[in-house]
Amino acid sequence: MIPNYEKLYRGVSHAAWAYFFLYFNVNLNTLNILPNFVCYLLLWSAIGCLEEEERDLTLLRPLCVLLGVWAGADWVFTLFGGTLDGRFPPVDLLISVAAIYFHFQLFTDFAHLAARYQPPGVALDRRLLRLRTVHTLLLTAFAVLGYCFPNGAQFTFPGGSLPEGVVTVLLLGMALSAMLVALMLMFGLFALRKCFLPTEEET
Repeated sequence: MIPNYEKLYRGVSHAAWAYFFLYFNVNLNTLNILPNFVCYLLLWSAIGCLEEEERDLTLLRPLCVLLGVWAGADWVFTLFGGTLDGRFPPVDLLISVAAIYFHFQLFTDFAHLAARYQPPGVALDRRLLRLRTVHTLLLTAFAVLGYCFPNGAQFTFPGGSLPEGVVTVLLLGMALSAMLVALMLMFGLFALRKCFLPTEEET
């Protein structure tokens, strides 16, 4: 079967922009005007464009729906002055585990695509796998902190609590790391997108 490069280009492009909506928030009061659920709408579209080339992506569709619905419900709650965060701790944990697996497998599939289409000597597939691992570690850290310390800055242990300044630095460092990784993920996907541009011989 001859690959549909235009479709592959569109799918990877949608995936790259999805991570912009997932990690870069612009808040109007407490409402994010770049809602996270748009990320999963874009990833749903990306899966539709890429699943013929990478069959395992089809298995991610149910998780994409679950995460998108949860993100959309949280956005609606925020619109009316509420939040889903912390309301249902076991569900929060389940959603976090689903997100970790979803993004891990998604970037594994992107790495497979890169290995198949990257120019010789580029090693984009290895770069995507490294980013996948760092991203997974960050998601896991956020999930553990959010579940174990639902009160945010009140990081209390049996022997006492962390000073507020230490907590602030820790959270700020993690947030900056997440933004940096998000940028690298986007750049990695835009680099993958270039693999599907028509060559001069084809044009």
